[in-house]
Amino acid sequence: MSEKQILVNQEHKDNVFRILYRDDKKRQMELYNAVSGKNYTDAEELQVVTLKHAIYMGMKNDLAFIVFDDLHLYEHQSTVNPNMPLRFLHYISKEYEGLVESRKLYGSTPVKLQVPFFTVFYNGTKKYPERIILKLSDLYKRSDEEHPLCSNRNAAVPLEDNEAAAEAGSMETVSAKINDEEKSEPSLRDDTDHRFHEDAADSGEVSRILEMESPFLELKVLVININSGNNTKFLEKCPTLREYMKYVERVRKYLPDMELEGAVKRAVDECIREGILEDFFRKNKAEVIAMSIFEYDEKEVIDYIREEERAIGREEGREEGREEGKKEVQKYGRLILRLTEEGKSSLVAKIATDDALRERLYEEYQL
Repeated sequence: MSEKQILVNQEHKDNVFRILYRDDKKRQMELYNAVSGKNYTDAEELQVVTLKHAIYMGMKNDLAFIVFDDLHLYEHQSTVNPNMPLRFLHYISKEYEGLVESRKLYGSTPVKLQVPFFTVFYNGTKKYPERIILKLSDLYKRSDEEHPLCSNRNAAVPLEDNEAAAEAGSMETVSAKINDEEKSEPSLRDDTDHRFHEDAADSGEVSRILEMESPFLELKVLVININSGNNTKFLEKCPTLREYMKYVERVRKYLPDMELEGAVKRAVDECIREGILEDFFRKNKAEVIAMSIFEYDEKEVIDYIREEERAIGREEGREEGREEGKKEVQKYGRLILRLTEEGKSSLVAKIATDDALRERLYEEYQL
């Protein structure tokens, strides 16, 4: 398996999902087969093109690879994020930038591109559809109508639409059903459509074509809910992902009664004893524990920052309150950065609820 690295900025912390798949050809091919509905066995056909050891606009791509002429980009998310199409747009732009020689962009010969597929594996605690399509066009500003995200226009994928696909566990068939759009007007994609548009000489026809073909830029993301009770047939085809969720569920189970670090360590030890990703946890135990703690801390910190900003900003709705909230968030962020840089991740969760500790650390770090 060959690997192409696209360097952008500085190194970013891995998460457990990346650690699980980053260097294992067998697991990568297993995941690809489950998503695509294929049954390939030769991992050498898979070329990794993940944005590795890099941050692009503060984001790091989890997993991306080429199989024949397909380019698959995968992301793991524990929070609901309607902006994933925009993030994938950044990712795919950087991927093509690394895969295509820039000088070819100015030639008369069409540049042949790998066909992109975008998939998110969702395992957050908030209720979410079993499968859903997010669209870049749903993020476009619209002044004359309600925003589509507020009216649930995203295309949830009903299981009953394709029982055979659900039985097979193939996301390829189901997503094709979603994307099977019928147009009542001609499109630029067919030769006959070129003739149709060539006849449009006056400005009225041109504006009608613009409206008819809109949006001119679209990107669709398939989100797969991998929480227990969702997409069971799909997860049967991907035992690595299924066992990863068993680990996540155990951490969540123990968190209400234990400190974060204790809950993570207990979940890892139990998985090793019970043969759940045993080899992976034995080999990467320390890194997995550290990254699990960081992931949970990071989510709590983000939630705290957002609530803090809202609370201060609500105070009589004054401009001073909003400015004060902005300063507090910036100071809090600098403290988090200092603590993580010094390997003091255990303090990150504590300062979210311990005001006295947070203030003391502000003074200690002169923030």
